[in-house]
Amino acid sequence: MVDISGSGHNGPIEHGFSNWVFVVPTIITVILVGFFGYKLVNNLRQKERMKEEKKKQKIQRKEKEAKKKLR
Repeated sequence: MVDISGSGHNGPIEHGFSNWVFVVPTIITVILVGFFGYKLVNNLRQKERMKEEKKKQKIQRKEKEAKKKLR
């Protein structure tokens, strides 16, 4: 339990709340950061994969054109 009374246990008003108030938002924050981090990395990998596929297709097209010119 977190004590926020400021004057110790001798004060007339005792304020406090459970540590779960800190634990739950921390867990939620960690999960959200992990989720969005995963989505970001996944998106960047997918874009890189698409670039590589386009590059391969471009090379294949050039090879086909070169074969046609040789005929």
